[in-house]
Amino acid sequence: MSLLLAAGVVRLSQAQTAKLSTVSQRLTLNAVYDSVRSNSPVLAASLARVRSARGGISSAKTWSNPMISFESQQMTDQPSGMSGTQRETMTTAMIPLEPLYQRGPRIKRAEELKRAADADALTQRQQVAVDAADAFYQVALVQVNVDATRSLAQWFDTVVTYNAVRVREGVTAEADLIRSELERDHVLNELAMAESELAQAGADLQTFVGSPFDSAVVQVEIDSLPLNMPTNLDLPPAQLRGAALLAVAQTGRPGNLRLVARPEVQAAEARLLASEATVASERRLLLREVGAMVGTKTSAGSSSLVAGFTMPFPLLDQNRGSIASARAETDAARFELEQQRRTANADLLAAESAARILAQRIAMFGSGGTIGYLNRAAEGRRIALGAYREGGTSLLQVIDAARAWREARTSYFETLFAQHRSVIRLLVSEGIDVIQTWPTLRAGATK
Repeated sequence: MSLLLAAGVVRLSQAQTAKLSTVSQRLTLNAVYDSVRSNSPVLAASLARVRSARGGISSAKTWSNPMISFESQQMTDQPSGMSGTQRETMTTAMIPLEPLYQRGPRIKRAEELKRAADADALTQRQQVAVDAADAFYQVALVQVNVDATRSLAQWFDTVVTYNAVRVREGVTAEADLIRSELERDHVLNELAMAESELAQAGADLQTFVGSPFDSAVVQVEIDSLPLNMPTNLDLPPAQLRGAALLAVAQTGRPGNLRLVARPEVQAAEARLLASEATVASERRLLLREVGAMVGTKTSAGSSSLVAGFTMPFPLLDQNRGSIASARAETDAARFELEQQRRTANADLLAAESAARILAQRIAMFGSGGTIGYLNRAAEGRRIALGAYREGGTSLLQVIDAARAWREARTSYFETLFAQHRSVIRLLVSEGIDVIQTWPTLRAGATK
């Protein structure tokens, strides 16, 4: 009966493996980034805001429309000596002069808001890149756990089959068979839980891919090598940080270029300059609705030229409240810029430390097909099973060695994927466009 049960479980496990292999769809992080670049709604919304800011520049550069006025009067009571009805007409054009002296500050503010929108779009792009990488590596880690758990379940099938034969031959007690069957069933339960977690992680990854997957289970291609540190990459600054960093270098503004290249810092700086332009505009609003008027007047057959000038007298309203409010907004923007610089500096230091620590740890594991940590775990499981068959150890030691093998695989790939994610966060902390540079950064070998 035990042999039949073991054989049935083996066939069931093999059938599940075959089913998963036929309905799986393999993805790479590069493919995910390509999908994000082409059809991400979040990035499309940020680009729409950039277009909106560009429209603000066009509005700031546009002159106000002149106002045309036409008046006509019929005079029935005439002076002595005149007969008939006299008509008097006047046509004038009013040209607002306020846009003339407000043009500079308004254009400056619109341009800085456009630069802030560009920086916000890059910030959103970087955040989507980080979130997509987190979702991708979550699928990868769960996938490693599923594969290791499935392999462990199949391995325990062989142990169950071996103990069943020994019990049937009367060589050993049935306790080892029952214990191995319980352990196998427990691993199968863990496999079901891991597969359920993989389905959920795949659904989270699908939000970055856009189009529905053609398969029920998502599989990702797992990088088996650590990523290079950004300092070891031979990439031109224009490709890494774009025109924004080059402009910073050309203007010679002081400070850490890696921090200045952060889009959050650029956006905060642009909003500070925009608020300063708003202060200048509010100061010039001391004189509102200034205009010049020119026109013609026709009366009693004679024509005359009419000209005038309108300007309010700032006796009661000197716009002090709006000026004070604009100055306060400028102070707030200056404080926010300082906070963004501190946050960027802290993020950069933390990302550098994390990437360096994880890179050193991965280097201690080894690389490629000579990962000593995993080889020792596999060798320990093999030796434990061989010793158990020779009667040199107990079943509990075999179970412990098998679980240690799975934990070693999970631990290694968890550390490896954490190193990949730390490099991505380091790139973001340095203001580098991860989605654009990822094909150059990606490790060469995969498993």
